[in-house]
Amino acid sequence: MSAAWFITLSLVWTGGLAGLARLLTGQAAGARYAQLVWRGAACLSLAPWLILGVLSLLPRRFPEGLPEIPYLYPLSETVETASTGLRAVVARPDWSVAEAALLVILITGWGVRAGLSLAGQVRLQRLKAAAVEADENALVSPRNMPPLRIIPAGSPFIAGLLKPAIYIPEAMKSSEDRRHVVIHECVHMERGDLITRPFERLIADIFWFSPFAWTIRRELDFWREAVCDEIAAERSGNPIGYARTLARAARSSTPLRTLPVSSFILPRKRSLPMRLTRILDKQQKRQRPVLATVAALLALSAAPFAVGQGSALSSSITYTHPVLIEASAKVTSQYGMRTHPISGKELMHNGMDIKGPMGTPIFSPAEGEVGFSGFKDGYGEMIEVIYADGSKLIYCQLSERLLETGDTVAAGEKVGLLGASGRATGPHLHVEYWRPVTAADGTVEMKSFDPASVDGLVIYQN
Repeated sequence: MSAAWFITLSLVWTGGLAGLARLLTGQAAGARYAQLVWRGAACLSLAPWLILGVLSLLPRRFPEGLPEIPYLYPLSETVETASTGLRAVVARPDWSVAEAALLVILITGWGVRAGLSLAGQVRLQRLKAAAVEADENALVSPRNMPPLRIIPAGSPFIAGLLKPAIYIPEAMKSSEDRRHVVIHECVHMERGDLITRPFERLIADIFWFSPFAWTIRRELDFWREAVCDEIAAERSGNPIGYARTLARAARSSTPLRTLPVSSFILPRKRSLPMRLTRILDKQQKRQRPVLATVAALLALSAAPFAVGQGSALSSSITYTHPVLIEASAKVTSQYGMRTHPISGKELMHNGMDIKGPMGTPIFSPAEGEVGFSGFKDGYGEMIEVIYADGSKLIYCQLSERLLETGDTVAAGEKVGLLGASGRATGPHLHVEYWRPVTAADGTVEMKSFDPASVDGLVIYQN
């Protein structure tokens, strides 16, 4: 899979999911419903790549060859075609500079995201180490609440999977404010946000190049806090007092952006008015389970498209080895119309003839499956290898076949030895390249192409 395809498909896929989630949520939506929609978008953003990963572990099935086609394998010519030989020699695997640069940028971005996450963890541990025990005697708080710690500055948060603790900035001295914060953070703990939050935010680390992935991440952060606000305001018995605490916390504390925690005050300024409006709005938020179900079905129905597109790319061919390596190799007959050396008639030469010493090893340039291995009159011993994109290479005039029909061949593996087992004036390799072509009426047929014109395919090296 190329970096360009990964980036393109990720942008389209996350953009579609973010747009669909945005249509289904808004200020009037229920907080839990909205959180569910955006969580679904985050999970589905990874679905195509997870499916492709599973498919890559399954046994690979190659396209099956078409029924026998009347190939013509003429005798070798005595005239050497230097231009064709030069074109075959200079051909190289299809790996452009732009593709390599994209891959480097992609990997660098992941490295930067990993570095920032590590730096955030370091800052979090330093802040926790600087925290001091809080006096909880005067605090009317929920039962089994985690320990309360006081930090010099920042926004309230809860951290610690095995031993969670609530951290409150020194500026928040009011027992009422601290009580509301504790209720809010305890809701986070009860709902499992300490575990789910890192996974929800992972989407922006994986798809760091996608603005839509960052939108999903921001929406998840907002709706996570909105759900906790809704529950905490109800449990406090004083929604107005809870809203005052939220406003005072926003004035007295600064969110620490680089901490890997769920902060009581979100960095985005517009999130605070939206949260306050939701807390003070007594109108029951309308849930939309039907639309949520429709949204999920639409997203899931689009998943096969993403997987299919990704699979199409994973089925592309990268040629990593030359077919023949021999210092004395020469092209003796090129692809195209030519005068048959024996009959004198104009006939189509569907392949290329390479002269070389008897017994020279012949290699498969990519991974494939043997569609046919046997002897045919005029063609001699031949092997047909089918590749993942449906194309195939046919090696003829072999002195020995090293593979049988149905065998899987790896890139660079020997398929046979050069010879003159058919009608030939001397040892040579006749190689043909065929690939499926879709006609205007939709029918698919195999057509031959000049092997020297196949991008990335190296027929021989001297």
